[in-house]
Amino acid sequence: MEHGHPLPLDRNFWIWHAAAPLLAFSFLAAFCEITHIDLILSDCFYDFRQGCWPARNSFWAEWLIHKRGRDLVVIVASASFLCWLGSFRFSALRKWRRSALLVLLAIAIGTSLVTLGKDISNRNCPWDMDRYGGAVPYTTLFEGTPAGQARGRCFPAGHAAGGFSLMALYFAFRDRSDKIARSLLMAGFLLGCVFGVGQMARGAHFFSHNVWSATVCWFTALALYFILCRDSTTLETDVTPYSESCERAYNNT
Repeated sequence: MEHGHPLPLDRNFWIWHAAAPLLAFSFLAAFCEITHIDLILSDCFYDFRQGCWPARNSFWAEWLIHKRGRDLVVIVASASFLCWLGSFRFSALRKWRRSALLVLLAIAIGTSLVTLGKDISNRNCPWDMDRYGGAVPYTTLFEGTPAGQARGRCFPAGHAAGGFSLMALYFAFRDRSDKIARSLLMAGFLLGCVFGVGQMARGAHFFSHNVWSATVCWFTALALYFILCRDSTTLETDVTPYSESCERAYNNT
């Protein structure tokens, strides 16, 4: 469905875009904490007989998903920046100014918040765990890292965050086309999952690390959508054309 004006941020919007994701995250985070799902899934990728992670330096996990996946996110961020910059020069790009800025900031802020989490969480990677040939005893997230162990920097999942940050494309198109927006939402989510599985296969992250990264990226994009592309008039039943509404909101920020 094509839209000619911003969709209302009504109760239904907040239920499906805030309450439901938060509920899903709470369930998954609790499930990871009280079960051994992290170990069960990581065991699938570790060769206990050889004592190694077969996919750690593999073509598909290391070169394709890790390295080229990172390049893909950089390309999308760069394209968003160029679109935003070009909107000040080319009138045809003006209507995309807010959307381009939203995507650019969602990628930058979402991945930066995850990086900050890695700096302060002191959580180790699976390949650091004694279960997988390392030296650090396994503990769940809220049990903390045992004293005297080397400081970890593996939580949340940084690479998966790059993929999940592209879910912001959903908000860039939400007020224009339902079909395109939902397709891009699914693409961003699946890309983040692929990135996450690739890193799990390499021994770099547990499943729970990806859950937290997805949540950070989603709510970052949601907050930016609310701040950048909505104003007081669009919170109710606004029928102002999209470009005019977003341009006015942009000038007030």
